[in-house]
Amino acid sequence: MILFFGEKRFLSIDFGSINIKIVECRRKESKIEITNFGVIPIINFKEILTTSHIVEETIASILRNFIKEAKIQTNQIFVSVPAPYVFPVNFLIPNIPSKNIPQVIKFEAQKQIPLALEEIEIEYNYLEIEKENKHKEYLVFLTAIPKNYIQRIENIAKLSKLRLDGYSSEYLNLEPYFWQAVGNYGIIDLGHSYSIISLVKDGRLIFSNRLKLRGFDYLSMIHDLTKYPEDKVLEFVQAKGFIFNPEEVEIKSMAQTFLDNLYSVIINEIKNLEDKFLMKINKIYLTGGVCLLPGFKEAMLQRFQEISFEILSPANFVEGNKFKRLEEKSCLFSQAIGILMKKLLS
Repeated sequence: MILFFGEKRFLSIDFGSINIKIVECRRKESKIEITNFGVIPIINFKEILTTSHIVEETIASILRNFIKEAKIQTNQIFVSVPAPYVFPVNFLIPNIPSKNIPQVIKFEAQKQIPLALEEIEIEYNYLEIEKENKHKEYLVFLTAIPKNYIQRIENIAKLSKLRLDGYSSEYLNLEPYFWQAVGNYGIIDLGHSYSIISLVKDGRLIFSNRLKLRGFDYLSMIHDLTKYPEDKVLEFVQAKGFIFNPEEVEIKSMAQTFLDNLYSVIINEIKNLEDKFLMKINKIYLTGGVCLLPGFKEAMLQRFQEISFEILSPANFVEGNKFKRLEEKSCLFSQAIGILMKKLLS
């Protein structure tokens, strides 16, 4: 839709496992200005683990209602594709002429992806590396999205009266935050039913995969201990996070156990990446919904003593006063903002 003398607006949608994150923006020179944003709860926290998907018509109805109520002024959308529907792979290819790289990558993808090339859409990064013997190779990170899932997204867009302008795997949507960065960075996106760990070297994402860390586990622990109904558990966790009164001994101990396990998994995975890629990670960034919980940042700062740690804040990368006021809470929209940066600023 053309607005304000030719100015275009765009919508990005991140289909999370417990809610949908939506961001409306317009491009403002070399920046993105956020004009509208919102979160739509879609399912209770236990049902998501036993439901394979929400029917397209239901999602479309949810989107149509939100767009109408929020007075969204565009129908052009970008979609962040959830990791469970994507195949990520890493591999090396020889130091060959750059014009031959796409053909060789497609050939290698045929061997590593359990679907034919005609059935997938691929996206990849590659980075030249040099081993100790001075032998150069290209390290490739590739994602493959099945075309039948893309068709599902297109159906949802059509039913929502939206136009799908682009999509990208959530494995790759955090890279734009590091385009100008020099060094090695680990990023962990902490979600409800799974998390993602990524490695960025000198502005390029070279590895990403899922982790067995789930916000669901914390909600489930609270549910089992308090016996609250599921909607009350969500309200309780969102209000209390990891901050409890001294007399709440049992629940406080349980929260500390969850945090200790989360920290241990992150540190072990970071060490594995350092060993695998023969590099030292300079800093760890955390993002995702779990980071919003009260007391989370303070608890992590107490644990991260040997490596620098920070909450990834998309508000630092965009314009828009209302959105920027979210500060670190904007990490809930890291995927939605990331795909906008990737599609509009690359």
